[in-house]
Amino acid sequence: MPSLRARLLAAALGAVPDRLVAHVLTHPPRRRWPALVPAELDAAYRVDVVPVGRGTVATATPRSGATGRQVFYLHGGAYTLRPAHWDVVRTMLDRGWTVSMVDYPLAPEHTVTETLSMVLAAWQLATAEARVPVDVMGDSAGGGLALVLLQQVRDLGLPPAGRTVLFSPWVDLVMSDPVTVAADRHDPFLSLRGLRGAARMYAGGVDLADPRLSPVNGDLAGLGRIQAWVGTREMFLAQCCRLADLAEDAEGTELTLHVAEGMIHDWPALPVPEARRTMEEALRFLA
Repeated sequence: MPSLRARLLAAALGAVPDRLVAHVLTHPPRRRWPALVPAELDAAYRVDVVPVGRGTVATATPRSGATGRQVFYLHGGAYTLRPAHWDVVRTMLDRGWTVSMVDYPLAPEHTVTETLSMVLAAWQLATAEARVPVDVMGDSAGGGLALVLLQQVRDLGLPPAGRTVLFSPWVDLVMSDPVTVAADRHDPFLSLRGLRGAARMYAGGVDLADPRLSPVNGDLAGLGRIQAWVGTREMFLAQCCRLADLAEDAEGTELTLHVAEGMIHDWPALPVPEARRTMEEALRFLA
């Protein structure tokens, strides 16, 4: 059973009207907020901010005691919201890992073509001087984008990822199956209407079933070792289970799906006790 804090947070999120959630996803706040790198993070670590294409990569490295491990992080936010995910990766920074937070181009100003081009350029930059394979981590929309990245890296012959962690990945932007549609009523966090609106803006006319948008429809072979997490109270449960089923027959891919009973979407990024435990599991896998 989820912790009391997790249940209270789910209840609070569930009280937010669906129309408001949908509005935030399709009419994102001003791009200047939040700041890409919080001031306290900039003071605690060495942070290099580099423009890449139409986006930015902020790479944080411990000022001393770096281990050489590096994580390439793709944030969630329905492809419309800026990253606010440093708390998620702080555990890695505290243990001497280097983390590259990718601030990729967002809809509605940009579409999948520009976003994917930037992410690939950022990957080449991150791996150019890496002494060990770079791991990949992504949550929600960033989890789906991480899977797209793995497929593109394989097809283009770019340096492969070490291991990959996906939290509540959004791997099917079509979301038309009956199970997902029915789950909308029980998901206290997400909005099917809002996600569909954000997906259309991000697609820019590309078919939502295209693997660049819905990587569950792409070739899942040769993607390496992946661990994914999804909660039973989120709309993405059905598509994550489908992904795991398809990956079973994909040569060169070892995907393990952890289904968390009673948890809501993207709980590793939320202030609940389960977030820390899930991150510890993820770090053991990466290490």
